[in-house]
Amino acid sequence: MKESRSQSGHETRRNVFMTIGNLMHVISRLHFALDFDGTICPIDTTDFLLESFAEPEWRDIEERWQAGEISSRECLAAQVALIHASEEDVRRALSTISLDPDVPHFVAAARRLGAEVSVVSDGFDVSILPLLAAAGLDLPVTCNRMLPIGGNRWTASFSNGNEGCGSGTCKCASTADKQPLVLIGDGRSDFCLARRADFVFAKGSLAAYCAEESLPHLAISSFADALAFLPALISEMSPTLPASAETSFEDLNA
Repeated sequence: MKESRSQSGHETRRNVFMTIGNLMHVISRLHFALDFDGTICPIDTTDFLLESFAEPEWRDIEERWQAGEISSRECLAAQVALIHASEEDVRRALSTISLDPDVPHFVAAARRLGAEVSVVSDGFDVSILPLLAAAGLDLPVTCNRMLPIGGNRWTASFSNGNEGCGSGTCKCASTADKQPLVLIGDGRSDFCLARRADFVFAKGSLAAYCAEESLPHLAISSFADALAFLPALISEMSPTLPASAETSFEDLNA
């Protein structure tokens, strides 16, 4: 009898260790791709810089993009060329912007569960990198570059594009090796990736798009909403985790 109980104890411990091993294997594959402008940052920092420093023609270019006459890459390149500002002007203006205060909490919670988190944006490094650093966020970033070329003028550089994609940064190509994938975004630059993602936390026009396309998603207004539903999402995507005590995955889009 004693030997039987001992064997049972060893079996239980072995099962626990096997469960933990399986859990880490599953969770380590889960990746959160975070959009920046309008998502991590409540405002669009590119529009902010254009409104602050660009010639007024940038709005005409914006209208052509919205009408589908030009691609996002063409729009951004033409708009950045209209900016007149020193590097110090840009730094000073951006220093007045704050990120969603719950982003660090979300990132910490996701990482505690073993998930990976990165920023994938069609915005510019000149805004994204200093604002993340100011918030104490150390995350991998894939984005466009905005480079000073002298005389308070700037040029846009796109090194993360993909043939057939009109965005400066192709979010699908940038996350091609990430699976399962959860997208957190807010607008048109996220539409393509939303179709490939396993789940979407969606703000703004992205929420409407996901609803129209019947994509698995939760409409959110901030990272506080995403953080509240994170345990239920993890439980659904990683069955080795215990289910959330109060919120089920089926409730997410109720």
